Parts: sequence; structure tokens; C-alpha cells
Amino acid sequence: MTVTRRLIALFLMVILLNGMTALACGPFTLEAIFVHTVHPNYPLAQFAAGRVGVVQPTYARSYLYASYRYLSGSNFSSSEQKALVDLWKQRLDFSSDEHPAEWSTVWLEARKKIHGVQDRGEIEVYRAREKPNEYEFYVNCNKDSFETAANVLTDRTAQYGADSQVLLNWVEAQDEVFSNCSSATSIPDPLPADVRPLALQDRAYQIAAAHFYSANFDEARKHFEQIAADTDSPWRFVAFYMVARTLIRKASLGAPEQKQDSLRAAEGQLKKVLSDQKNVHLHSSATRLMNLVRLRLYPRERAHELARVLTDKKQNDNLKQDLWDYTTLLDQYLDVQEKKTEVIGKDDDLTDWIATIQSGDPASVDRSFARWQTTRSEAWLIAALSYVDAKNPKAGELIAQALKVQPFSPAYASARFHAVRLLMESGKTDEARTLLDQLFKQSIVQFDDSSFNLLKSKRMLVATTLEEFLTHAPRVAAAISWNDDGREIPADDETVSTEMKDIKGQSRFDYDAAIAFNQRIPLSLLKTAAKSTMLPEILRRDLAQAVWLRAVILGDTKTADELTPVVSSLIPELSPFLNAYLSAATPQAKKSSAIYAWLKFPGLEPVVDLGIGRRAPLQEQESYRDNWWCQLTYYSLAQESAKEKVEDKPVFFSALNTQRLLFLSPADQATAEREWKTLLAVEAAPNYIAQQVLQWASQTPNDPNLPEALHLAVKTTRYGCPNQESGRWSKAAFELLHRKYPNTTWAKKTPYWFKD
Repeated sequence: MTVTRRLIALFLMVILLNGMTALACGPFTLEAIFVHTVHPNYPLAQFAAGRVGVVQPTYARSYLYASYRYLSGSNFSSSEQKALVDLWKQRLDFSSDEHPAEWSTVWLEARKKIHGVQDRGEIEVYRAREKPNEYEFYVNCNKDSFETAANVLTDRTAQYGADSQVLLNWVEAQDEVFSNCSSATSIPDPLPADVRPLALQDRAYQIAAAHFYSANFDEARKHFEQIAADTDSPWRFVAFYMVARTLIRKASLGAPEQKQDSLRAAEGQLKKVLSDQKNVHLHSSATRLMNLVRLRLYPRERAHELARVLTDKKQNDNLKQDLWDYTTLLDQYLDVQEKKTEVIGKDDDLTDWIATIQSGDPASVDRSFARWQTTRSEAWLIAALSYVDAKNPKAGELIAQALKVQPFSPAYASARFHAVRLLMESGKTDEARTLLDQLFKQSIVQFDDSSFNLLKSKRMLVATTLEEFLTHAPRVAAAISWNDDGREIPADDETVSTEMKDIKGQSRFDYDAAIAFNQRIPLSLLKTAAKSTMLPEILRRDLAQAVWLRAVILGDTKTADELTPVVSSLIPELSPFLNAYLSAATPQAKKSSAIYAWLKFPGLEPVVDLGIGRRAPLQEQESYRDNWWCQLTYYSLAQESAKEKVEDKPVFFSALNTQRLLFLSPADQATAEREWKTLLAVEAAPNYIAQQVLQWASQTPNDPNLPEALHLAVKTTRYGCPNQESGRWSKAAFELLHRKYPNTTWAKKTPYWFKD
């Protein structure tokens, strides 16, 4: 396979498997997310408030932490909920409520009030590291640096007066300090010894700060220590604290070999700060720094501390940072294979639960079941349910316990979903169906959109009639996402066209429904489904065209004839071609007429779309080759990818987990399998179309539509999805067009044939 074909294959696999639609502005795609597996349903504030839904073991660990708290009977205060959402927003959107570009505003506005000070632009707070890491940037000047400078300026203005040269000198020196925030090394000059003591003390601190921001950490430490030793300096307590900050900054940005020594020195310095009651105003900041130091020096011990803090029911005003640190530590241990033996949390129920529910190994069921028996915690019940299958001897007891979970419990959605799943796996489909119907009749507030789609998927699979199947096959996506990085983030309205915004709230087919229609239901039942009015019109339209074209390819003229009026009513723009099809006198003439319609409407395909699907009008050629049933060419690659999508992840729950349809008889199943194999034998639609046009030309060479049909047949091998055989058929159609119809407009519009 050529590189070009590989790239096209990858792109089309995305379309086929994820239900994406390509936009004309570039190779960007929108995807319908029916079931979230990376994070909970949006808005995340609802999850933070306790609407847990069906817990996915594949959730990021910060969400699993929140799940554990609620499943264990604990809540979060409103401020803690806000902290959770802010953390998630920062990680998902790479943003937060903080706006570093605005931090310097307070200082810039304050300095404008001083006479003789020149205007200066916005101060950039990010600085590049030293070589060889010069492409890495860090926040160098924090928000409190500018606030402190503005406050000191107010105080010094009161002491010196706004017209004082001493004050002007101080402002100019402070500007020089802040010039180091983003680059350069600029250190203010020392003042003469005969100036007033406060000015000398201020300048000493400015010099130390300039060294700090310039990454001259040894010099900065020396100067801060000298200030801390000056009992008359108003900066002595802050300087004492800044010694620790300097050591931590050196550990972070300096040479690797000094990291541990610098952290230990910082730990010692912070202990002194925290033990001195004269520094009480700095204790909060020092505590945060101490937590950071302990995180780096003693990760296992710090993980234990954080697990206890995070499960304490007391108000936690530092929740965001604690959870950030905790999950960072878990990532270090649980995501690295060689460290998995270093279990960091078997003594901590929280860490044990997260590690167990994400492990995916056979011992998970036994471990979680044993913990549930010991604790009787619904958190451990859900962990056990997440991994148990119907063959496990514990399944019966777990189903019984799942059914005892009350509707007001945060565990209710997960417990009911797994009860249904296990009943289905046990062959007790009647019980599963009854339970699902009861859930649909209730006010199921615990089921968010993503969780509700899981229930709809299960209900579709236990349908006993085609009508039941059609009732539960359509689903509304939980989110419309670009999902180019796999994070399932809903697309912002400003990044989506008006047309695409209209998709929100519309029903579509998820993977299980699309696979059922395309591969598992025979043409005879598909015809009935296409005639039915049970599906939303947009899906009925898609199904009708798919079944009609499928009947044409399979040679079932009777079915195609019956469906033609249905397709015509749903797709009026196709009516002239369908009328021509109906008026054709012979089966071969009908086939040729249908192929001509297909050529004119490249969006037609004998399968229904998954998710959003193809957005270009049926009669328009799509920019990225999603034309003339493009997905067929890469079907085997797509199937491989779908298999990997299931196998490469730990346990997760989605519509990828399909099973036999109960309303189909063995004969129906055999017929559907045979019909699908016949369709797959086409291999590449451009080849099939070209062959049919050539056959048409051999039988009715004087058909006035033939020159255009040959032109379009060549075009399919360029703008559809060809394979290695397409070149010969492209050439054959090209040569026949130029040999038989050389003076036609269509021959002139076809200067080339195309080889893969």
C-alpha cells in the first residue's frame, strides 16, 4: 500500500469507526460521542455535585477519586466542587480561571500614578529554561509578585511623596527586576551607603529578586540569606522564606545531580519558617511549598498523606492542589509497568480502590469482592460489578446486591447498569428487559446522557421484535467533539458551523446499531424497517437509501422497486433518477439506471452512517473522498482498528460491546451474513461501478447517458477510494470513452485516467 493510500485509510477508518464528518476547511473532523470513557458527561459541574452516572474504569483518576467519595457516602462542599471543576478544566482545556497575561496589570496601573515614570508595555511572565532545555518555558513571575510590588509602591509613596526622586529610583529598579521575568539578566545597581536605610533595604531585596528571576539561584540565595540576617530589614521574614523558594526553583531548573540536595536544604529551611511564630503570616505559603518538597522527596509517604487528606470529610480548602499532587503520584506508579509491584496504596482504601478498578487483571474481582464484604461500601460493590462476568460464581450475589441499591444513591446508575449487563450475559434476557423498561418509566435522574445511552444500547440488544429494535436503535450523542486527541471534549460553539450545531440533540446510530443494520439484519427485514415510520426522518432517509442501493447491488429488483417510492419521498432530489429506474424495461436496464444514479449521487452507499456521518449533500462530491461508499476499500483495516479499540483498553462500557439480535431467526442470521459477504466481495466501489458501466456500454452502446457515465466512472477512481486493481478499470473506462465517444463534452472533460 502506498503512503497516500495509508494516509487515506487512516482518515477513513476514523470516519467509519467514530462517525466523524470532514469539514471543507481542512482535514478536521467532528465526532459523535455517545458514551464517554475518558471523563464523565458534561457539564462536569453536575458530576462534581454528585451525578455520578455509570462509572467507567477508564476515567482519569481525578474523576475516579470524585466517584469514590460519592460512592463511599461523602459529599463535597460547593467550594470543593468548584475546585474539582477548575482542576478538570485546567487539565482538559489546558486552561483555568487564572490569566497570567493579566497579572502584571496591578503593577502597571500602580506605577502610572508616579510622576516621571515612563509607560511600559505588558510584562510577559513566562521564561525559557537554560540550554539545552531552551524550548521549555515556566511561569517565572507569579501574580503575588506584582501585587506585592503594587502594595509596596503605595506604602513608599505615602512615606516619600509621589514627586520623590527616591520613589522614582525605586520604581525604575522594580521595572528592572521585572524585566527578568521573560528574558535577560538585569540587576539593579547598589545604592550609595549614605541614602536612607529603608531605601538601602529595599534595593537589597530588589537585587536578590532580580537574581532569582534571572535564574542566578546561588547568588539569589546568598542575597536572601544576607537580608534574612538583617534584623532591621522589613524584608527579613520574606527573605527567610525566599531562601526556600530559591532552593526549590534550583531543584526544578538546575542540574539534575543537585536536585535532591537542594530539596533537602529547602525542607530544612521551610521547617525553620514553619516553627517560627514570627513568620505566621507566611505559614500558609510555606506549607504549600513543604507539600511540594515532600511530594518530590518522599513520594510514597506523600501519597499516603494525600489519600488520607482527600478522604477526610472536613472542608479542604486546598483540594485542587492536593488532588493534583495525588493523581500525579498515582500516575508515576500505576502507569509504569516496572513500578506496579511497588504498590503505594494497599493501606489506603482510596488508592486501593483506584488501582483495583483500573487494573483489569483477573484478581480485580476477588480483591474488590473481598473488600466489599469487609467494608460493605458501595464503592467496592461497583468495583466488583465492573469486572465480574456471568460465569463467575459471585455474579448471582452481586446482581442481588446491585438491585438493592436505592435510587437516591450515587451508585444507583452503575449498579442498575451492571445488573442488566450480567442478567443479559446469564441468558436472563426477559429479566434484563423488564428491568430496563422499569428504568425508562422512572425518573432516572442518576443517568446522564452518556449513561442513558448505555441503557439504550442494552435495550436494543434485548429487543424481541423489529419494532422494539427500531425504537431503541436511535440515540442522541452525549457530546459532539473534535476529539483529535482522544479527550472527548465537547466542541465549543464558536468552532462549529451553524449546520453542525443543529446536529446537537438529533438522533444518530451508535456503533452497535450501525453494525446491526449494515451486517446482521437481512434485506427482507431492512426493507420493512425502511418502510416503517418509527425512526426519526433523518435516520429513515439514511436507511432507505442504503437499503435501496443494497437491493440494487444484490440484484433484488423486487425489493428495490418496492422501496423506490419511499426513497423518492424522503430524498426528492433523487426522484428524477428513481423515476427513470422504475420506467426501465429490463432488470439490466434497471441496474444501469441505478448505477447512473449512484454516479450522480456520490453520497449514496449501501450502509447506514455511524454517528454524524457524511455531511455533504448526496449529490455533491465530498472533499476528502468520502464518496461512492469509500469505507468499503478499507473495511478490513477498520475492523482491525475496532478490535484493537476494544482490546487495547482496560474494561470499559460502550456500544462496541455487541451481541446477537434476539428477534432474528437462525435463517435471518444466515441470510444477513451471506448478503454482507456478497457486498464485501465488491472490495472497492470504484472498480464495481466501472465494471457495471462497461457492461452497460456493451449492451446499450447508444444510451445517451453513457458518455457521462464513463466520465464519472473514471472520476470515481480519483475521488472515491480505489485499490490496487482500480487503475485497470479506470483505464478501461477512459479508453472506451475516447474510442467510442471522442467528440463528446464528457470525453473532453476526461483528459486522464487514474492509477493507484
